[in-house]
Amino acid sequence: MILLLDLPEPLHGMSGVNSSVLTAVNAVNNANENTSVINTVPSYAASLFGSKYWGGVKLIHTIFCYARLVFTLACSKRCIVYRPINGGFGQVYDLFYLTICRVFGARIVIHHHSFNYINHKSRLFYCLELIAGKEAKHVVLGPKMGALLNSMYGVSSEQVIVVSNVAFFDIKNCSDAMKRVSNPLVVGHLANLCLEKGVDDFIVLCKELNALGVNYTAKIAGPFSNKESERLVKSACSVLDEVEYIGGLYGEDKEEFFQSLDVFVFPSRYKNEAEPLVLYEAGQYGVLNIGTRRGCMQDVIKVLQGVSFEETAYVAQSMACEIQHQELSGGFSASSRINRVKAFENANLKAEASLKNLLIAMEVGDVSRPQ
Repeated sequence: MILLLDLPEPLHGMSGVNSSVLTAVNAVNNANENTSVINTVPSYAASLFGSKYWGGVKLIHTIFCYARLVFTLACSKRCIVYRPINGGFGQVYDLFYLTICRVFGARIVIHHHSFNYINHKSRLFYCLELIAGKEAKHVVLGPKMGALLNSMYGVSSEQVIVVSNVAFFDIKNCSDAMKRVSNPLVVGHLANLCLEKGVDDFIVLCKELNALGVNYTAKIAGPFSNKESERLVKSACSVLDEVEYIGGLYGEDKEEFFQSLDVFVFPSRYKNEAEPLVLYEAGQYGVLNIGTRRGCMQDVIKVLQGVSFEETAYVAQSMACEIQHQELSGGFSASSRINRVKAFENANLKAEASLKNLLIAMEVGDVSRPQ
């Protein structure tokens, strides 16, 4: 088995998941002895990420990765290649990776992490799918993603495998979160703060909660993506006593943030939104998720017993009314929170089983290429 992975550093959503996949592979059938890993990003130069030099360094690194892939395929009997593909122009790199794999007769497993080429038909991905061939397996984040690949690109449903990112979470001890008293309600939003992720709608929601007479406090967390979002948040904090900005959060601080919440609000309208990990980070503590229906969000929120909304001009008002309704109907009681924790655990177990079945199938199928 050959894994072509963008691994940390730099750390971002996909590289973090890739690292978890590698850990899972190494835990299945002594895969350490049978797996070649090629890190397709120059992690040694992560400090240059986002600078004008990153593109050049990555290009040179990728050329060496192509050479290493050719050498590995030529000298090895392994013929399963796993590749999480990029979402946009980075698929140009993927085209060459998959072409090399097909030349050597390798079987290909593609892992999808973006709706970039699913929201709108992409000629680049169409070419990539042709090169991968009809026998390629497609790992998707949810049923919606698989259905759209089928309708837009003709990917057979038989070649689609659903593995949610919840598979890469550990079950937490939620006893402390169960003990908290929801008075006032604690409402939170965490993201790379920008309009596309809905920070403006979150602020409108806070104003609506005031108008409805809901007793609450609000926490906004995450780095600012631009000056506009920074201005909006600072202005909201100056006029709304209930709203607090607590900055970027990582590690234990991030976990404590989610444990402290009753409601996590994620009104994203980001065009390439897929399966935001923050929904699971909140859901594992029994927090009520409220969000929009971008990408796979509707399915995720439903599984975690939250509430999702269509994007309209009044989405913030609708979400505020839902929070009031949940408060009046016992949606923040200890029993409701426990039920949401159980829903997360069930989703986690199901996704872990799907992931394990995929990895076992890849391991079993990792046999010599037919002569």
